[in-house]
Amino acid sequence: MLPMASKLRHSVSYPFSTQRLWEIVSTEQYWRDLLEGINSSHGRVDKFTVAGDTVTVELHQGVPADRLPSQVTAIKPGDLQIPRTNVFRLVDGRIDGEIHATVEGAPVKINGTVVTSGDPAVTEYSAEVAVSIPLFGGKIEKAVISQLIELLDTEREHTVDWEAANRLT
Repeated sequence: MLPMASKLRHSVSYPFSTQRLWEIVSTEQYWRDLLEGINSSHGRVDKFTVAGDTVTVELHQGVPADRLPSQVTAIKPGDLQIPRTNVFRLVDGRIDGEIHATVEGAPVKINGTVVTSGDPAVTEYSAEVAVSIPLFGGKIEKAVISQLIELLDTEREHTVDWEAANRLT
């Protein structure tokens, strides 16, 4: 548990099964297309591995300074670079995952879990966001959580579109 962290709880649903979502997240091209689609000028896949029923994705995402709240740019001017690691495991017909992210050059840590189950699939996100800045940390955590929810919803939309364009017949 992160010290004095703010909590994020969010869920998204998909118009396809958990098994189909597993097929998607275990496809490297999906991740490359995801970052190109939602973060083209600031995103990249650094490493993608599949080992049995485990997928690990290391990526960088970015947020342009002009899209950041003023309380963030006051402390960290310029674009934000966000290294992120996702680990997903297929376990008994559900996807269990972990997400870890930081912000380069800022005392921000995000650690969370992801559980997807059902047909249609529903993904439940649970995370803690910690910003180690006295007095302002809590306000920045709330801004980060707001950005994360927007990102998770955007990723969900891209995933649905990607699945429709890459359906296996």
